[in-house]
Amino acid sequence: MNKLNTAFSSFFRNKLNAFYVLAFIPLLLIVYYHVKWPFSMVIPMYGFILLLIKKQNLSLRHEAGNIQKAFGLLVVLGSFFVYYALVPFSPSMGFYGSANYAVYIFGLFLMFYDISALREAFTPIFLIVAATSSSFISNWLELYLTPYIPHFVSFIAAILRTLGIEVTTHSQIIVLHTVEGPLPMVFVWACVGVASMLIFSMILVITLFEESANLRTKLVWAFIGLIGMFILNIFRVTIIFLADYFYGFEVGGKVHYTLGYALFITWLAIFFYTFSKRQVISGKIQSIKQKLF
Repeated sequence: MNKLNTAFSSFFRNKLNAFYVLAFIPLLLIVYYHVKWPFSMVIPMYGFILLLIKKQNLSLRHEAGNIQKAFGLLVVLGSFFVYYALVPFSPSMGFYGSANYAVYIFGLFLMFYDISALREAFTPIFLIVAATSSSFISNWLELYLTPYIPHFVSFIAAILRTLGIEVTTHSQIIVLHTVEGPLPMVFVWACVGVASMLIFSMILVITLFEESANLRTKLVWAFIGLIGMFILNIFRVTIIFLADYFYGFEVGGKVHYTLGYALFITWLAIFFYTFSKRQVISGKIQSIKQKLF
């Protein structure tokens, strides 16, 4: 037992370990308040991962002065009350979310490190703030892009017909002609997948900003990432309609709720893993070309 206490004491005497433990704890609050909306957890989690990537850089930073530590503590405590400042603009928001976490991380940096360390805080905080505002951007885009939804509906209907599903469309409505009768489905703005595209774009910009690759490489991979996300959105919507057609509205509703999150996280992992291995992949492609030609 004494050895265990000694190990814990040693762990928390290391300011870097203490910083990361304190940075992680609020994620549990986010999970608690957003368990019904898993997508809301993605950005704070990714922000924490970005902090982990910066561990080596943070280990070289100097400790904050006493006055700065005190101010940082006030910011950290104040982060738990951000809800009251934002709820008039977003009544549906939970008590603790991404906005709280961004302020909390800012305060934590002030508590632990000298002011120059805020450079390391920029990318995770910017990502969290930008993603938090993605819903407002999506609402703004809705005003201008809603007239194009019927074209998207027609495109999805064409895919379903190719798969042998009998459907008809009326503006933003797709009617699935099932064996149990017609099943009308209203296609609203949220179904288009703009929110996931915006969040993926923000993660993409931040990640590529951190990379040392040349501009051409970044642009090529950004294009691949966004095209992949667009294709996944088409796949997601098609699968949902197929579930509705073959298994009914209730099953389709469950698929609708979970599929988007699963595909987004899967594509995020696959894309960035592939991007991290791009040099190895490029070498293998060059090797194959040499063997063939």
